Amino acid sequence: MLVLGYLALTRVLQHPSAVATTPEADLPPIIEVDRFTARRERSEDGERLSVSLRLRSTLPQPIEGFVFVVARNDHASPRVWAIWPPESAGTAISAGGHFHGATPSAGQGLTVGHSWERVTAVLPHEPGQAPFDSVTIYFVSPQGQILLTRPFAI
Repeated sequence: MLVLGYLALTRVLQHPSAVATTPEADLPPIIEVDRFTARRERSEDGERLSVSLRLRSTLPQPIEGFVFVVARNDHASPRVWAIWPPESAGTAISAGGHFHGATPSAGQGLTVGHSWERVTAVLPHEPGQAPFDSVTIYFVSPQGQILLTRPFAI
């Protein structure tokens, strides 16, 4: 009786509707994100968005790469964006505020392993501009492959 129950269960689990349609759906992420916070700050020096988070690898060996933090507001006219580490348009972000990993070394170098690594970014914000409404975290390999893209609404 127990054998028949086991065979019935394995048959159900092997049914095509019980299997994920894409192999990626079953894979854990390569880089995990935890404790994301974003806080708007004002001082005599100006306005800024302070972002804090933690990253770690799910792979057995540490991963070297570069972190970028992009804050945006696509609903404002004109659109508002900022990138950390700060840079002018063209290296890792287009003039329109879109990320591309063509020059990964423009980011903040980081090696992520099994322990959580803290990332703290400060993105400048011009007074009078519309506030940022989203932040996207990117982790890019030294070869320019994007290993993590994680958007957050703020």
